[in-house]
Amino acid sequence: MKAKIFDFSSYEESIPSVLQEMGLKELIADKKQILIKPNLTTNLPPPVTTSVKLVEEVIKFCQENSKAQIIVAEGSGGCDTQKAFVELGYEKLKEQYRIKLLDLNREKRVLKKNPQARVLKKVLLPEITFESFIINLPVLKSHSAAKMTAALKNVFGFYLNRTAIINRLFGGGWWNKSELHIMGVMDAIVDLNNYISFDFNLVDASIGQLHHEIRGVPCSPPLRKIIAGRDAYEVDKTCAQLLGLSPLEIDYLLAKSNIM
Repeated sequence: MKAKIFDFSSYEESIPSVLQEMGLKELIADKKQILIKPNLTTNLPPPVTTSVKLVEEVIKFCQENSKAQIIVAEGSGGCDTQKAFVELGYEKLKEQYRIKLLDLNREKRVLKKNPQARVLKKVLLPEITFESFIINLPVLKSHSAAKMTAALKNVFGFYLNRTAIINRLFGGGWWNKSELHIMGVMDAIVDLNNYISFDFNLVDASIGQLHHEIRGVPCSPPLRKIIAGRDAYEVDKTCAQLLGLSPLEIDYLLAKSNIM
């Protein structure tokens, strides 16, 4: 299924109509648990991270169209996840909408294996991942290692360095996903997306960010677009074009398309 591009005016006006047109109402009608995955890689405001206003609109839509338990979950790489939740306004969602906020870096994990994987032939992933309908809500940015971060790269939040607990106890750094960079970001994206499948993707390109995923600059003028679809690869192909990239330039998209 191809991705679709929508014009953005405001979260309140644009998001409900996008979700309605993309058929999310029917997809979630009988679901028992919905996991909403923003990109909160660190505690910096949008467009580095997913706007709490976007997540709020998705929560409201889900509550209007499903009786499912709603969880907003992230495993931040550049800071403690709870710090990101508090400083970026996510705590108010828990109180106002009675949803759960989960730190994926502290969740119970299960072992998954794939002998055909490029680098992650064995990996521990949060158990809740495989018990939920996952709505993926990343932002569109350039990335120093992957060239672009959008739907597929947002899977990194489910991973946790094997040394993360030790670092936490003894005051180590907060870059909880650094092992993926050592293994190779492109290969890790491919492998993790073979373990975890997003059920619905909505990429916030209302602003967009160029040159770097953290220290980049907002697009000027803002892109003012929303990209949505069920297939994260199709979504990312569309996102690449919005950033002026060819999908053929991005290794993890080539891998999925069996071009490599």
